[in-house]
Amino acid sequence: MLWLGLCACALTLFGVLAYWLPVSLSSNLQGRAEPSGTWVLAMGLGLGPIAFSVIAAHGVKPFLTCHLFGRQVVRLPLSRWLRGSARKAQPESIEPRQTPLDLSRGERAIGRFFSNLDPLEALSAWWEKERVFEVRSLELDVEYSFRDVALTGQILAGLCVLSGVLPERYVINHTPGWDSEDRLALAADGRFRIWPVRLVVNVLSFMLKQRSRRSAMPAKPMTQLP
Repeated sequence: MLWLGLCACALTLFGVLAYWLPVSLSSNLQGRAEPSGTWVLAMGLGLGPIAFSVIAAHGVKPFLTCHLFGRQVVRLPLSRWLRGSARKAQPESIEPRQTPLDLSRGERAIGRFFSNLDPLEALSAWWEKERVFEVRSLELDVEYSFRDVALTGQILAGLCVLSGVLPERYVINHTPGWDSEDRLALAADGRFRIWPVRLVVNVLSFMLKQRSRRSAMPAKPMTQLP
C-alpha cells in the first residue's frame, strides 16, 4: 500500500508540473513546386529526443515516420487514410461498394479523433490563448514567380506590408522572380512552447463543446412529397 501511495503522489506531482511547465517544440517545413507540375513537401516536428516527419511528393505516396534519438522506430503510410476519406466523401450511387480498408484499432481511433475536430476553429481557439501554445520565433523564406507578372507584383506588395506589421518574432524573407512561369519554394523554421496537459484538457473540452453544439442543433424537417 505504501508503494501505491508513493506512485499516486508521484503521478499527481508529475501532472501538476506538466500542467504548469511548458515544453519546447521545434518544427521545419520545406516545399517546392516546379513549372513541370512536380512538387515535394516535407515537414518535421521535434520534441526533445523524439522527432516526427511527414513527406509527400509528386508520384510518391505520403508517409509518416517517427525517430527516437535519431533512429527510426515507426513508419506509417498515409495513403490508406487518404483513400478512406476520399471514398467516404463520394456518393455510394456513383461508385460501387468496395471492401472496407483493414485499419488497425489505433488508426480508427486517430481517424475518429480528427473527424470530430475542426482544425481552423481549434487553431483560432488555441493560438497563444491561456498559455497553451506560444510562438517563440517563426521565420519564413519564400521564393515565387508566376506567369502573370502583375500577380507576382501584387504578392510582393502584400508580403512587404505584412512583414512591416508583424511582431519581431515573425520574420518573412521573400524573393520574387520575374521569369513568367509558375514556381514556388518555401521554407519555414519555428520554435514554440506548449503546455501538454493544458493542451489535452483544451482539446477534450473543445471536442465536447462541438459535439454538444451539433446535438443541440434542430433537425431539418423532411419535405413531404405531393
